[in-house]
Amino acid sequence: MRGYFLVAIIIDHLNFFPNGLDWWSARGGLFVTAAEGFFLISGIVLGIVRGRKLINEPMRKVTKLLLKRGFQLYVTAVVMILLFTFIGWIFYMNNPGLKPGIISPDTNIFTVLWQTFSFQYYYGWADYLRLYAIFLFISPLVFWLLRKGKWYIVLAMSFLVWLLFPNDPAVAFETQEYLQPLSWQVLFFGGAMIGFYWPKIVKIWNDLKQPIKRFATISLLSIAGVTFVINVLIMLSIMGFNFDAIGVNPQLQHDLCVNFFDKERLPLTRILLALIWFWAGFYIFKKFEKPIVKTIGWLIIPFGMNSLYVYTLHAIAIFFVHLYLTGGELWWNFIVVASIILAIRLCIHYKVLMKVIPR
Repeated sequence: MRGYFLVAIIIDHLNFFPNGLDWWSARGGLFVTAAEGFFLISGIVLGIVRGRKLINEPMRKVTKLLLKRGFQLYVTAVVMILLFTFIGWIFYMNNPGLKPGIISPDTNIFTVLWQTFSFQYYYGWADYLRLYAIFLFISPLVFWLLRKGKWYIVLAMSFLVWLLFPNDPAVAFETQEYLQPLSWQVLFFGGAMIGFYWPKIVKIWNDLKQPIKRFATISLLSIAGVTFVINVLIMLSIMGFNFDAIGVNPQLQHDLCVNFFDKERLPLTRILLALIWFWAGFYIFKKFEKPIVKTIGWLIIPFGMNSLYVYTLHAIAIFFVHLYLTGGELWWNFIVVASIILAIRLCIHYKVLMKVIPR
């Protein structure tokens, strides 16, 4: 699933549509994107690997591993921000394909360094690394509480931090993006709690009577299916398809996004929909695991196992693709998108720069 989400993120960030792979990510135009699933599953994996599996290890060892990984992500994020900024300044300031948001070249270099090191400034296509670094630095406290059975304190703290995000759609986008760690930590630490208690959750599910499990599964898939179809219709209305007869139009998309599904603010409605779609997706991947692995396992499994490496490579690739290439006909867009994805897959196979880029 993590590999699938990464491919979707690459397709969305390239933004070469139509490309024949639009279905993979729905062009990032739904009320929930692959990013939410990626954060949630990353938290779950961390909860299992650094939480439950190390439950009998000293907390000092767990803390060391978490901080080491957090520092690794922090350094990677800082290097990527500065690298993209300096390359942009030196070579591409007049290139229309340069990603917006780069700090002015007239800015004092010490100001740039300070704002980068403190994550007041972030730039490029790997900006979500700052979120992971921040969350990992906080993770030792979270796992310490979970080890003591204080999951309700973790839940309460996460909820209170989420409340700190300004609940006002009029807040400038730059401010919302800067405050995004306040809202998105819910997904990461919610996933960490799920991962930590994964064996208990599985046991509770397995102990349920078959009719209850069947009812829960059918209900989940039905709600996920209906909401997904409605969302797709709303998205298609933006692309020019006319669904006015059933009340679906671009204005509805705008109103719902602003009030209920804003990506940075991450309101409860978006969190709830993300959870519904995630677990429906989990069921589908589990149910059809063998054919999925047989057909696209060669791609999504290596991507999922080397997620940080893939995310970093995709950031570099997309930065330069936008500088030199533009979208066009479907066939051209497909070639560009497929080439980037396959190139990253080859880099994994041949371990290109794996000693430099964290996995």
